[in-house]
Amino acid sequence: MAENGIVMYHVQDENKRIQLEVLCMGMDLQSKQLKASDLNKQVGNLAGIEGVRSSDMQTVEKAPVIFCMPEILIFSGVTDKTLDEFLRSYKNLGLTPIKLKAVTTPKNVGWTLYHMIRELAEECGQLEAAAKRKQNNHGNEDENVH
Repeated sequence: MAENGIVMYHVQDENKRIQLEVLCMGMDLQSKQLKASDLNKQVGNLAGIEGVRSSDMQTVEKAPVIFCMPEILIFSGVTDKTLDEFLRSYKNLGLTPIKLKAVTTPKNVGWTLYHMIRELAEECGQLEAAAKRKQNNHGNEDENVH
């Protein structure tokens, strides 16, 4: 593993993939492109973490045969400072944002990649809905001010 950790990713755009790999190399981060064949593998095993066991039956949920894998970034063994630097550099490169991002934890290393994607997508949907409600509430408040 590279000195500063690993960044696992899945992106559709070849140019974006190359820029991600160059960014990782420049920061001494190992990069690993995730494939559809990785969906039923445990996140910890994909990250090269030894001795990972699934934490419960829900984590071994298998991906459906037809599943379009979304863009995702998963960080493992990366310090907070390196993570902040990576995200800042990513943004400065002008790359399109990736909604699904995660850091490996003792809880999620036993999850399959598919399970992690589902969890992240659900959280992302909840955050977007909350932001939309907040925006709508502020709009209503502005209309009531005279």
